[in-house]
Amino acid sequence: MAEHLQYTSLLIRSLYQHGVRHAIISPGSRSTPLTIAAAIHPGIEKKVVLDERSAAFMALGIGKKTGLPALLICTSGTALANYYPAVIEAKESGVPMIIISADRPPALRGIGSSQTIDQLNIFGNRVLYFHEAGEPTGALSDIKRIHSLGQQVVDIATSRGGAVHINFPFRKPLEPSKEQLNKQIQLSEKQAKDHNMPENAISGRVIHLNSTILSLLAASERPLILCGPADPARSLQQLARKTGELLNAPFIAEPGSSINYQEGDINRYEQFLRDPKQISGLKPDLILRFGDQPFTKSLLTALESWSDVLTIHFNAREEMQDHNLSVDYHLHCEANDDFNFSKINKKSSSDWLLKWNNMDQNSDSVLAGELSAEPKLTDGHIFHHLSTTLDDNWNMMLSNSFPARDMALFGKHRKNQFVNRGAAGIDGILSTAIGQHISGDQPTCCIIGDLAFLHDSNALLSLNTMKYPFISVVINNGGGTIFRMLPVSTMNHNIDNTDLYKTYFETPQQSDLKKLTEANGINFIRITNLEDLRQLDLNDFDDSTIIECMTDADRSMSLRKNLWQN
Repeated sequence: MAEHLQYTSLLIRSLYQHGVRHAIISPGSRSTPLTIAAAIHPGIEKKVVLDERSAAFMALGIGKKTGLPALLICTSGTALANYYPAVIEAKESGVPMIIISADRPPALRGIGSSQTIDQLNIFGNRVLYFHEAGEPTGALSDIKRIHSLGQQVVDIATSRGGAVHINFPFRKPLEPSKEQLNKQIQLSEKQAKDHNMPENAISGRVIHLNSTILSLLAASERPLILCGPADPARSLQQLARKTGELLNAPFIAEPGSSINYQEGDINRYEQFLRDPKQISGLKPDLILRFGDQPFTKSLLTALESWSDVLTIHFNAREEMQDHNLSVDYHLHCEANDDFNFSKINKKSSSDWLLKWNNMDQNSDSVLAGELSAEPKLTDGHIFHHLSTTLDDNWNMMLSNSFPARDMALFGKHRKNQFVNRGAAGIDGILSTAIGQHISGDQPTCCIIGDLAFLHDSNALLSLNTMKYPFISVVINNGGGTIFRMLPVSTMNHNIDNTDLYKTYFETPQQSDLKKLTEANGINFIRITNLEDLRQLDLNDFDDSTIIECMTDADRSMSLRKNLWQN
């Protein structure tokens, strides 16, 4: 039908006008008008991804890296349902995303027609906005609505952080005529040639804090800065740094906070803040939180213990991020805002900051000694090595379970470091990293466990056409060893002659990652000892590579426990 491509091309051009530059497309028939509309627009970077679940996490990665929504296009039926895990993560972590699904016309719904499901509001309250576009009619009012829809969904997705969903029912024929196709090609090419990237409409504000907040800042003798996860577009690094320097406060930034590491940052908090005595002795009188809810065990424990301490939370998201329900004041800020601190004098050096710095330095020495004394290749060696050797221009994606926590324990935070800590699942980690990779011009390192790697192995289909090196470091420690932190790991009970804990929780796998990787045409390296690791320099890599690190799970856990107890 003539209106199909007219509608879809108009929507694509409207999305482009308002900043969308990436489309992830999964192949299908009913989505033909959507796919063609994206394909003919030269200003849209396209990537075809077979697995819709992987595609959705790639779109998530693009949104995390750029702060702008990527476009997801799929056909009707279960294809759309495969987006669900990434849609949940987008909402929980505040990442913009735009879904455009093809659908069968209403006349085919509810009568057993093949590949036809109820797609209306399929994501419920997991999306920020749903729009049923209706069948194209060519009416002027409908065309005006489609044009306005692009700006509407971009504004909603970026301002509130999360996915929006547009559903397009199409009748056959789905393919345009040659004349229709040429007309839309000309319009799309003209727009791409004449249109520049829109400027950020939100200019930086100077925030004048109220008298209560200013009084708290001025009176504090033991202030503490905590920075939780935040994607680059929502990172309050400038505000956090300015506040920390003014107050001469200890500064803690978790992995994934998008905060540049600076000399003097408190880096080894995951060691000493697990000790109740240290938590008590380092109790602040004012906590200043920036970004999302912290996730490391040490900070969660400390915040619970310090729940009576006055806490101010600065965040660029509207959603509540207060696990302990201990925040007294919430302030919404944008990444390019500035504070007016003219009424507060900068504090001189204090014993308070020195106390934290000494604790951090002592713990760093303990870490170096423990790593040096351990002859086996452990998980900790991997994180410490990559933290000290990887150039600052690299993206780094950290998988959930132990990797994000181990970076805090053995490594350090950095600007281009990413985590999926919204729903904190192990699904889509590789795909999220690929999304970050293809939306920028930097090499990428994804550190991932063996189970999470296998969980997202379809992402390997997208790795052999990367412009810059994409390295996935797979820590193969024999399964889900994070479950060793749970009481069930000590039950020592068999059911039907099988170990209850190992079979149903740790789930060790025997997959040959080398064969899996090489079957997808990707380079593979296996590291089995410390000498191999010391020779590894990712900065010298030119091609995408999977590096499997065979670590000792028992020694890795012993090393963690030694650090937590010192």
